[in-house]
Amino acid sequence: MLAVFKTGGKQYSVKAGQILKVEKLEGKKGDNVSFKDVLAVSENTQNTIGSPLVDGAVVEAKILDQIRDKKIIVFKKRKRQNYRSTQGHRQYLTVLKIESISLGGKKSATTKKETETVKPTKKAAPKKKAAPKKAVTKKTTVKKTVKKKTTTPKESK
Repeated sequence: MLAVFKTGGKQYSVKAGQILKVEKLEGKKGDNVSFKDVLAVSENTQNTIGSPLVDGAVVEAKILDQIRDKKIIVFKKRKRQNYRSTQGHRQYLTVLKIESISLGGKKSATTKKETETVKPTKKAAPKKKAAPKKAVTKKTTVKKTVKKKTTTPKESK
């Protein structure tokens, strides 16, 4: 089952078991969130499009993490006015895992196999040994001596 819902001024198309980053939502890690602003629901052969919302449709999700997005640079300039302004911005985001999509009495939920494959596993990377340093040999340089020619002053007549 596929659903389109809106949150944070944006629309998202999701399936059950999908991991998604949305604008910051109130809640802590592990809390459950439900979205009732569902715009469309699609099943195997049946598509339900709301006008504007689908009645009785709910998307349930679990908060995995509260993070900040990568930094963007905001640069403003007015030519020939000696005006330059630079700012940085990092957006607050909430990472969600879609638990289930329900339409009336029908409910599409994630199975245990799907959740097992989605879970990220942290494995410690094996430490790499540093390559042994090679001994550096110095090159001997031979200095050349240049003899200066001595000139005798010429007598003027």
